[in-house]
Amino acid sequence: MRKICAGVLVALACLAAQAWGAEPNELTAGQSIRINAPPEVVWAVVGDYNGSPRWLPLVERSEIVVGKNNQVGAIRLITRRNGTKVTERLLDHDPKGMRMAYTYIDGAVMASDYFPVISVKDAGDGTSIVEWSAHFKRLAYSIDPPPPGQDDKSMTDFYNGIYKTGLDSLKRVVESGQ
Repeated sequence: MRKICAGVLVALACLAAQAWGAEPNELTAGQSIRINAPPEVVWAVVGDYNGSPRWLPLVERSEIVVGKNNQVGAIRLITRRNGTKVTERLLDHDPKGMRMAYTYIDGAVMASDYFPVISVKDAGDGTSIVEWSAHFKRLAYSIDPPPPGQDDKSMTDFYNGIYKTGLDSLKRVVESGQ
């Protein structure tokens, strides 16, 4: 009987170690858009770390709560249109390279290890290419199967949708001069 109990305990320990040691898939999402404006004009809008309510439909309000706007380390509190809030930290802000990176700190996060980058590039003809991409992991990675809407494809589609909607809105704002 002791051998059977010991065998069962060893098997359970192995299964528990596999479950706790599960590594989530690193996912990526990304979108790009051409905007009929010079890169400096586009960067003036999208490069404003605290200015996302101007062009991103998902965001109702943004407030710098630590540091100064556009300075690495600044923390902003985002209030989404659905009422949820999230804080994000500015990891990189390069006006010359027209590139910005940030991450979630806490709040109603929708992914873990979330690292988005947004950049503006000169398309060479008076227009700009804006790229917005991220790598991240889904929150429910240790649950198999994951809850509805938390699987890898759903999370990738979700972020691709946000980025596409946001870039389409950015294009409208910049091209209309708003």
